[in-house]
Amino acid sequence: MDNKAEFCNAIKQHQNSMYALAFSIVKNEHDAGDVVGEAILKAYSKIHMLRDDDLFKPWILRIVQNTAIELLRKQSNTCDITQGEEIAETIKGIDKESQMVLRGCINELKQPYRTVMVLYYYEGLSTKEIAEVTSSNAINIRQQLTRGRKLLKESLEKEGFIYEGV
Repeated sequence: MDNKAEFCNAIKQHQNSMYALAFSIVKNEHDAGDVVGEAILKAYSKIHMLRDDDLFKPWILRIVQNTAIELLRKQSNTCDITQGEEIAETIKGIDKESQMVLRGCINELKQPYRTVMVLYYYEGLSTKEIAEVTSSNAINIRQQLTRGRKLLKESLEKEGFIYEGV
């Protein structure tokens, strides 16, 4: 990226993905906003390290993930008694109530399943791209997706939904 305008355009293009990932990790709207803001500052100061503009999305999502994890580590000695509201997602073919239940079940998954499911299903990243974002490998990501789907199925069944595959 050669200038500030290109960076800003790239951030605007991926802001929803950045927020969704941050929220899936920190589970709080306020903290997710802080994570995204901090990640943007970090990315801007290190934009010179990005060698290929086509890899901006995985690069920025990795910064978001690392920033969110860093925030959680700082907060590990504190107790948050408030839960953030669900992210309003638009999923074709299901009603708003079902979307909220699905999103709630995904948010209840433990890490790394929650992050992998959000990146794969909500952000449309491939297993290879998720591996880059999470510093893992594609085989582990596929295993995490399989386990995450199984856990999600169990959670949805407890909520009274008939599982037809994720």
